[in-house]
Amino acid sequence: MMNPCVIAEPKEDDVGDGRWISMHNRFVQLAKTNESEVIFIGDSIIEQLQFTSLWAEKISSLHCINFGIGGDRVENVLWRVQNEELNFNVKIKAIVLFVGTNNTDCTPHEIFEGILEIIKEIKHRLGRVKIILPTLLPRGHFPNPFRERNDHVNTFLLDKFLNEANYDEVTEDVILVPIHENIVGNDQTISHYIMHDYLHLTNDGYNKVFTPVYEKLCEVLKIKL
Repeated sequence: MMNPCVIAEPKEDDVGDGRWISMHNRFVQLAKTNESEVIFIGDSIIEQLQFTSLWAEKISSLHCINFGIGGDRVENVLWRVQNEELNFNVKIKAIVLFVGTNNTDCTPHEIFEGILEIIKEIKHRLGRVKIILPTLLPRGHFPNPFRERNDHVNTFLLDKFLNEANYDEVTEDVILVPIHENIVGNDQTISHYIMHDYLHLTNDGYNKVFTPVYEKLCEVLKIKL
């Protein structure tokens, strides 16, 4: 059976308001006119990052643009990458890619393979761009199968990108940033001070979790902190 995560698909318009395709079309137009050199692309975790103090005070100064869409699955981001969202008129220096937690009906290996497919597509379109890949975050107040699924995806990612024995064309220029650690407490619960709904980060949660992504981005761009 074909892995659904490697088959590019636009998001289904469940609500009927055309919001998703409208956002995609806006991103395509922005790509043609915007001079940003860093792209953040992914799901709601990426989308909501632009409304945080971390973005306003630090990330935005790096000449970034945010292409996050809430609810996006791996196959949706793959479709967006394949359909002109990366057709920038300037040379892109780095991409931050975060997606996978919404693929709740897929296996960890399917999600992992889908993420690799997105990376291949990015490289095909942009060449030797640096790709910063944060690990998936835990979810749910208490231990649950979705949290376990994300943990297993992270295990695949860590083995692929941090194990020199697995170095190949896919891993080249990809920088994995483990951000999933130190979120779950000793009692295996997640605090609402970090994730207000146990899925999306609070402002403080973003500062805690995405600061390492910002620091790695500065390192890639050769910007002193």
